Amino acid sequence: RRDRPEVDVRLIEFRHAGELRDAMAAGEADVALGPRPGDWAGPVRELGVEEFVVVLPADGAREDDSSGEVDMATLAGCAWVHYAPGNGLAELVDAACAAAGFHPRAAVRTEQTAAAPILAAAGLGPALVPANVLPARFDGRVLRPSVPVRRTLTAYTRAAPDPLTT
Repeated sequence: RRDRPEVDVRLIEFRHAGELRDAMAAGEADVALGPRPGDWAGPVRELGVEEFVVVLPADGAREDDSSGEVDMATLAGCAWVHYAPGNGLAELVDAACAAAGFHPRAAVRTEQTAAAPILAAAGLGPALVPANVLPARFDGRVLRPSVPVRRTLTAYTRAAPDPLTT
């Protein structure tokens, strides 16, 4: 922005990595930020690893969480703050819960990633959220899953990207 004030920036959030990939392939965007796309012909640059955490109410019943970790299987009986069908994070939550031996029952579903930790902290149920969406002064209890949940984030462009994006 500082180097190119004449360039307009528009941010579009997609519910699913597949929708993002399709939009990039159709030329609807210049740069995509998200999980690595499969079979992508253009440049892809790894940005880092996104960590997921479990959010619970700050004042809820506490099992021994002095380690800062939680075994997700202990939350199998809870109704979860979940993501709406079609949201890529819904698939990630389902996969993480399946790895812990259960299928999460939804107390509420949200389209908005940033809403999930707030709803969980308010007591609607546990939520598995990207750690980077938590606000600076967050009131909920934040624990790492004992089996880490992570995904690599990338930036990618079309095979013949706009000169500004290279």
